[in-house]
Amino acid sequence: MTVGRPPLNWLRAFEAAARLGSFVAASAELNVTPSAVSQHVRSLELRLSKSLFDRHANGVVLTAIGRSYADDLGRGFAQIDEATAKLSRRGVRAILNVHVPTSFASQWIAPRLDLFRAAHPNIDLRLTALGQGIGRGHSKADAEIRYGWGDWPKLNAVELLREQVFPVCSPEFAAGLASPCDLQARDLLHVPGYAEDWDAWLAFAGVTGVDTSEGASFDQSIMAIRAAIEGKGIVLGRSALIERELSARLLVAPFKERMNSSGAYWLLAMPQKAKSPKVTAFRDWLLSITRSVTAAVP
Repeated sequence: MTVGRPPLNWLRAFEAAARLGSFVAASAELNVTPSAVSQHVRSLELRLSKSLFDRHANGVVLTAIGRSYADDLGRGFAQIDEATAKLSRRGVRAILNVHVPTSFASQWIAPRLDLFRAAHPNIDLRLTALGQGIGRGHSKADAEIRYGWGDWPKLNAVELLREQVFPVCSPEFAAGLASPCDLQARDLLHVPGYAEDWDAWLAFAGVTGVDTSEGASFDQSIMAIRAAIEGKGIVLGRSALIERELSARLLVAPFKERMNSSGAYWLLAMPQKAKSPKVTAFRDWLLSITRSVTAAVP
């Protein structure tokens, strides 16, 4: 038996509840009551003769059928939104909002903005520092670049770039270093949050007897990089963030050992936004650039 097309408000209520994980969050987004969202979803389930959510005392969980249906609807609504935006723009430039870690934005993306503009002159790229994250239902960003290990099951995730990690410092500072054994605790610059810290690199390089308990600590890589350029110490450089400084010899690598990063930079998007033309254009451009960069690394 053919099932007639369900009302759009039922579909909107279900898609929002599925994406946000609750009827209450969906009601806030749609500006209706939670009971209205619940009733729309129940009516949709009756029309389809399918259970889309399993209901529990502490909330609702998508069934397998519900998850598949929500993904399909998300893509459909994304196409509707994009078609409407295209009609309303009538030749006006598209705006692409992307959350990006500050250091990656300033050290890797900013130097290449002219390349993106040349490839996509009708897209204005707007970069903002990472906020709550696009997977939490509150972000208005179209996509996000995040460092990690690919464990975002509810998001469309594309791996962009892996790094090499190795000590770097100013040429003047390097003149006093014959080997890693010459490193002093007070000279080490730290950026917490990475698996590849000084202890990990020293173990990788087979170096013992170096105290890593002291030294200045920075919450942004770009701050530690600047301190190293100024000769204030030596930092574990990450290849994506120091390529310009190495080329200009503002920084040098005094030792040969290079450790591969355990994580990578990823482009993330909600499934319903991942296939929009402006996000796919940005993704394809990023992949073309990162592949050329990776191929050029010796």
